[in-house]
Amino acid sequence: MKRHEGIAYGPVAGYAALLSGSAAALGWAVTSPWYPLAILFVPLLLLALYRLLRLYGNSIRRVTFMFNAVDNDDLTFRFNDDPSKVDSAMLNAALNRIKEILLRAKMRAEERERYYQLIMECAQTGLITINDTGSVYQANGEALRIFGMQRMTHIRQLETSAPEACRALAAIRPGEKLRVTCVTESGEMALTLGCSEIVLEKQRLRVVTVGDINSELNEMQIESWSKLTRILTHEIMNSLAPVTSLSDTLLHLGRPLDRDVEQGLDTISATSRRLMAFVESFRRFTRIPEPQKEPFEVRELVRQAVALTAAEGGGIEIATDIEPQETLIYADKALMGQVAVNLLKNAREAVGGRPGGRIEIRARIDAAEHVVIEISNNGGAIPAEVTENIFTPFFSTKTDGSGIGLSVSRRIMQLHGGSLRLTANTDSRVTFTLRIG
Repeated sequence: MKRHEGIAYGPVAGYAALLSGSAAALGWAVTSPWYPLAILFVPLLLLALYRLLRLYGNSIRRVTFMFNAVDNDDLTFRFNDDPSKVDSAMLNAALNRIKEILLRAKMRAEERERYYQLIMECAQTGLITINDTGSVYQANGEALRIFGMQRMTHIRQLETSAPEACRALAAIRPGEKLRVTCVTESGEMALTLGCSEIVLEKQRLRVVTVGDINSELNEMQIESWSKLTRILTHEIMNSLAPVTSLSDTLLHLGRPLDRDVEQGLDTISATSRRLMAFVESFRRFTRIPEPQKEPFEVRELVRQAVALTAAEGGGIEIATDIEPQETLIYADKALMGQVAVNLLKNAREAVGGRPGGRIEIRARIDAAEHVVIEISNNGGAIPAEVTENIFTPFFSTKTDGSGIGLSVSRRIMQLHGGSLRLTANTDSRVTFTLRIG
C-alpha cells in the first residue's frame, strides 16, 4: 500500500484504476476493427463499478455511525483496522484516529471543567449560574451553605425559605449590585448580590455572586476582638503581677505594720487579685481549644446541660422535643456542653421569678441535614439596644457579668463550622438557635 504525506492509497485507487482502464479499453475496442472484443471488457467495467459503489456505501455507513456516536457523546466505539481487511483497514484506521483525537479533546475539556469547579468550590463567595427562566446550572458549596440547601436546581426553591433572595436573583441583571435582607430558619441574613453575564453553548447565563455580610463581619469582629484581648490581657497581667506580689510580700514581712498601711496593702492585694481573675476570664475568649470531635447523642447533651444548670432556677418547667430521639452530632462534647449550659443558664435567668416561666429545648434535622437545636424561653423580649451587641465580647447588662458567654459560645460554633443566632425575640418567645453540620 502506497503512502503520500500520511494518506494511504488502497482499494479506492485500485478500483478507480480498474474502472478507468476498463472504460478506456472498451472505448478503444468499440472504435477499432476489433470491436467484437468490447464485450469482454463490459464485465470488468461493471465489476469495478460495483466494487467501487459498495466500498463507497460501506464507507458512508461507517462515517455516519461515527458521527452519530460522537453526537451522542459515545466515544467507546472502535473500528476493525486489521491490515488483512484490505477493503476497510485504511478508512477504519483513519476513523479510529479521529476518535482518539476527539477523546483526548474531551478529556482535556473535562479536566478544565474539574479545575474550574475546584476554583468555584474554594471560593469564599457563593456563586450561582442562572438562565433567564431561573434554572440553576451550577451552585457552589458556599452558595448552598448560605441558603441552607443540599442541591439547587431552580431559584423557585427559595420562595418558601428566602422569598426576598428569590426575587432578587430573578431581578438582578449584569452589572447590577443588590443588597437583600431576608429571614430564614437560621435567622436574619444580610446578603450582597453581584451579577455578570456569560454565553455558554449559545445561551446567555447570569453568574451571580452571593455574600453573607453578617458572617463576614462576625469573622472580622471575632478576629479583631481576639487580637485586642491578647494584647490588653498581656499588658494588664504584666502590670498587675508585680503589684500583687509586692503587696503580699509587705503584708507578710513578719513585723507589725501601721493599721492604715496594713489596710491599704490588703485592699491593693484584694483588688489586684480581682482584676487578675477578671482578666483571666477575658483570656478564655482567645484560648478556645481546637475542637476534638466525636459522635454523641443530642439528648445526652441536653440532659447534662439541664442537670448542670438546675441550681440556677428550681421549679422552672423545661420541655424537650428531640426528633429523632437518636439524633447524633459530631463535635467536641465538652465545648458543645459549654455552649448549651451558657444558653440554658441565660434562659433560666430570663424566666426566673416570672409566673408561668417556661423553657423549651427542641432539636431536629433540617432539609440540608444540619442538626438544629433551639433553646427558647418566655421571659420577655430582649431590648433592641441589647440585641445589637448581644454577641459582642465583654458586653453585659449584668452587674457581675463578664460579657463573654454568648461571644465564646458563638466562637465555639464557628470553630465547628456551625452558627449561633438569635432567631426569635418577642415578649412570648426568645429563641437562640444552634446549627451544626
